[in-house]
Amino acid sequence: MPWRKRLLVLAVAALVAAPLALAVARLRAGAPLEAAALVAVFAALALALLHAFWPAFDLAGLTLRRGPRGARLVALTFDDGPSDDTPAVLDALDRARVPATFFVLGQAAERRPELVREIARRGHAVAIHGHTHARLVLAGPGRVARELDRCREAIRSAGVEPAPWFRAPHGWKGPFLARALRRRGLALVAWTRGVWDTERPGADVIAARASARPRDGEILLLHDGCATPGIDPRRDQTAAAIPEIARRWREAGFSFAGLDDLAASGRRPHPGDDSRLPAAAGGEGRGEGGALRRSRALRIAGVLFAVACVWLAVRHVDLRATWASLSHAHPGLFALAMAANLASLAFHAARWRAVVEAPGVRAPFRDALAAVLGGYAAGLVLPARGSDLLRAHLLARRAGLSTATVIAASALDYVVGTGAMVLAALAIVPFVTFPPWATRGLAIIGGAAAAAGVVLWLVRPRHGTPHRPAGPIARLRAGLASVHHPRALLAALLWGFAGWIAEATIALASLAALGLPPTVTSAALAVVAASAAAAIQLAPGNAGSFELATALAITGTGAPPDTALAFAVAFHAAHLVPVAVLGGAVLLRDALTPARA
Repeated sequence: MPWRKRLLVLAVAALVAAPLALAVARLRAGAPLEAAALVAVFAALALALLHAFWPAFDLAGLTLRRGPRGARLVALTFDDGPSDDTPAVLDALDRARVPATFFVLGQAAERRPELVREIARRGHAVAIHGHTHARLVLAGPGRVARELDRCREAIRSAGVEPAPWFRAPHGWKGPFLARALRRRGLALVAWTRGVWDTERPGADVIAARASARPRDGEILLLHDGCATPGIDPRRDQTAAAIPEIARRWREAGFSFAGLDDLAASGRRPHPGDDSRLPAAAGGEGRGEGGALRRSRALRIAGVLFAVACVWLAVRHVDLRATWASLSHAHPGLFALAMAANLASLAFHAARWRAVVEAPGVRAPFRDALAAVLGGYAAGLVLPARGSDLLRAHLLARRAGLSTATVIAASALDYVVGTGAMVLAALAIVPFVTFPPWATRGLAIIGGAAAAAGVVLWLVRPRHGTPHRPAGPIARLRAGLASVHHPRALLAALLWGFAGWIAEATIALASLAALGLPPTVTSAALAVVAASAAAAIQLAPGNAGSFELATALAITGTGAPPDTALAFAVAFHAAHLVPVAVLGGAVLLRDALTPARA
């Protein structure tokens, strides 16, 4: 990643962390309304930053992010041309029989109108990339309109009608861009894979980056020109890599398509239609449009569930006393709780990594940790178990595995982790007295884990992991290969024990920070209650159910309800704050980093 991108990641992480720190300070000062306002500012800032700097994240819903799942299609796109190397790129595309979309700059089109005509003559789409390659994230409405209109006019002056697609320079979007695009009937186009051919790493590396681990509906970003000062403008390596890119994708069973065909295959309306969402699928609940509606309904249900849990938790609580408890929380002990959560996440990643196994592939620990952080950070906005699916996808992409394989391994990881929790609870039974509800809960959780373990044992692959599992069922079963390896299961179990010790440390530090007795019994009850709430997670971030379960558990130990609720909030915050900051940085870094070769 170039140094300027790394600097951007650090700056965004600092901007996201600042409102949280201020909110904690105002909360300790006894100003809960100001703290709530700062949290709202934090959420709005996070959404605004994601919208501005993550090309595929679009609050306006105008972005073509990728093609549909299940369609073995891939689209090639080229930015920043035309240039002296555009003819070589066109010749390579002709030899490879690949259609492409060229996002041209207005200034370059004015200099080389004959190349704009040649792109269209050879059957490729000519789309808009702005006139001067200006970053539009801070551009006013007049500047945005000029960039779009001057580029479109330059293409038309060359004798070509531009396609109704626009790619923002660097993928950065400003607040005035969506309205300007709607008024002109244009749709944004993001990408799934930035190849970073501008680094000139060599044709072989460019081809490897562009074709490693192919997935359905990908949009590849390459360049046939240069619009960034200080970068070598030559694109001969890109042209030389095109035949190998085409060969590898076709060998993997994919066909090349233009953006119109890629969008149409997902039953998306044409960008010129009156539909508000040119990048969303149509149909009565079918395809991606139906999935979006179902996802929205699930989010609404999750929010309502969280509200109901919060109401149950606070209906017999003095909220002023709760705020008072939070405002007087010991900052050093709360920092210790967050540090223990980082250790817990590291142990979780190590436990998960121990059961992820494939021939010739071993997931690096840093990749597993990054996937855990990124998945949990996304879980702050995703309902139900969406974070589990995302973290599996993140690790699969980094380690070169099938997502289905990693999902199955994650199921095994949950069984091992739950077993470790039950065994750890049994180990402390001689020293603590659990209430009946906790004993029954542990029995139910242990029975469910045992039943799930039997199911996974029955569906495991019979002879280890096949070299190239064919079909979704085979890929899922391949994720259970660690069942054949007792050492892997033992390592996962030991990491699970370490993780639960860290979780208990979070609870002990949170109890002490709120002035509650930091007993092993209270910590164990809080951990069991939080785990039970996580098992039925519905609301984003497990909000509501987490607080309700842990507050009830601590109330059962004799703590006042208002202080128990304060503990539940602090206990949850100790989990969420590190994940929000570090996991958000991981997601942003992944959005700015090219796919690994």
